[in-house]
Amino acid sequence: MIVGIGIDIVEVSRIGERLAERILGPREKEIFSSRGRKVEFLAGRFALKEAFFKALRTGLNGHSFTDVEFLEEKGKPVVLLRKDFGLFNFVHASLSHDEFVVAIVILEKLKGNIFVKGDLDVLRQHFEVVGKNGEEWEIETDLPPYALRRRLEEMRCELTRYGNVLLEVSRYPE
Repeated sequence: MIVGIGIDIVEVSRIGERLAERILGPREKEIFSSRGRKVEFLAGRFALKEAFFKALRTGLNGHSFTDVEFLEEKGKPVVLLRKDFGLFNFVHASLSHDEFVVAIVILEKLKGNIFVKGDLDVLRQHFEVVGKNGEEWEIETDLPPYALRRRLEEMRCELTRYGNVLLEVSRYPE
């Protein structure tokens, strides 16, 4: 089920490199520093983040542009969340560059598509187990990703994949 759609358009010529410090997360800054066409990259990330927050339907409202990062995988934007934003396990993002940058972000909650490792009996006590993929169990839950990861650790289980959303490995959000 689609839970939000956001669209944004940015005129590339209106973006300055100083914006990078305010809107880019650590991994985006690494990409930015190694890139040519920096202003176009920055305009794209700004548009993606604006579209993301529009899809949430909350605006920034206590969030920061650096709470979400758009990385690249095989030429496509992939999202890294640094905090829980709500109940969605897929983020679809598209970006088009020219004189203007157009970004669209769709947030989707699909049944299952959340994979964990752990004892099946323990998992069944807390979640709907909907399938198996190798050593991983596919579950359904209404917990956002970081809350789920904390809960699974309490149960001595491990979150291995939350839809197509990347999570910060080394820490929990505040």
